[in-house]
Amino acid sequence: MTQAIRLSREFFDEVAKPRLFMDFPEIAPRIAAGLVGNGSECFGYDDELSIDHDWGIDFFVWLSDEDKDFIEPLSKWKRTLFEEHSDKELRQRSEYGAYIGVMTEGGFYSSLIGFPDGPHSIEEWRATPQENLALAVNGEVFYDGAGEFTKTRKHLLDFYPEQLRMKKIAARCMAIAQTGQYNLNRCMKRADWVTLRTVLSRFNDEVISLVFLLNRTYKPYYKWAYRRMTELPILGSEIGKELYSLALLSGLDFETFKKQQECISRICGMLIIELKAQKLVKSDDWFMATHGAEIQSRITDDFLRRLPPQYE
Repeated sequence: MTQAIRLSREFFDEVAKPRLFMDFPEIAPRIAAGLVGNGSECFGYDDELSIDHDWGIDFFVWLSDEDKDFIEPLSKWKRTLFEEHSDKELRQRSEYGAYIGVMTEGGFYSSLIGFPDGPHSIEEWRATPQENLALAVNGEVFYDGAGEFTKTRKHLLDFYPEQLRMKKIAARCMAIAQTGQYNLNRCMKRADWVTLRTVLSRFNDEVISLVFLLNRTYKPYYKWAYRRMTELPILGSEIGKELYSLALLSGLDFETFKKQQECISRICGMLIIELKAQKLVKSDDWFMATHGAEIQSRITDDFLRRLPPQYE
């Protein structure tokens, strides 16, 4: 548990929750509360650099639609409560800081992913940015009297429908092949150093994305993607070490390029072993595009099957 979440949970349990039940006894048993969404603390990554802005004790109060008339009274109640405890390490919102306050449960999820109870159809899942799904399920729920907020959270944590996960994996395989296994070599031969750096960057991102998919975990936005990946049980640590080594290979000489290729080959080898372990592919081919095409051929959803392998 991170410092901000730990402090926020303690404050809610010891101070806010008793007051809620005393001041709003008619709705308190139905509310949910917690710290979820935007902010490094919600991912568990707040550190000494985080305390310079939008950091400290805070929490959402989530209401059902039937209790939405209590949004303003509860917002005023929360402001008063924080004023009474100004000696605590309370969060001070900056001009561009994320809003943390009182909302309906559906309003909260809609603000992040566009759907009050999460996406359900393939079309809805495809329309939802993955990094926003990561925001919707991070952090901690401190209390959920009615269980509705947690119900939607569980639906999201169950991850993408398997057909869509397969489609995304196929697209990642195609992109890894195109960047690290094909175009990097061509950029080197052409001495196109700017595009070479772009290719390596895209390769990194595609590999990280594939590791998240293999772990059935949403990838957060770029700032925390690598760090979160290294914590994942399937290939997170192993591929994290290889990507770190690749990042340190900054030269433009042939010897550096050879080491980059060796690193990329090891990464692709590990990915192929895991694709086979999850029974997504059978081929032993070294080229990731072969595996992308094989996964695409196994998709049965009519719409997803019609899309080219490189598209998700």
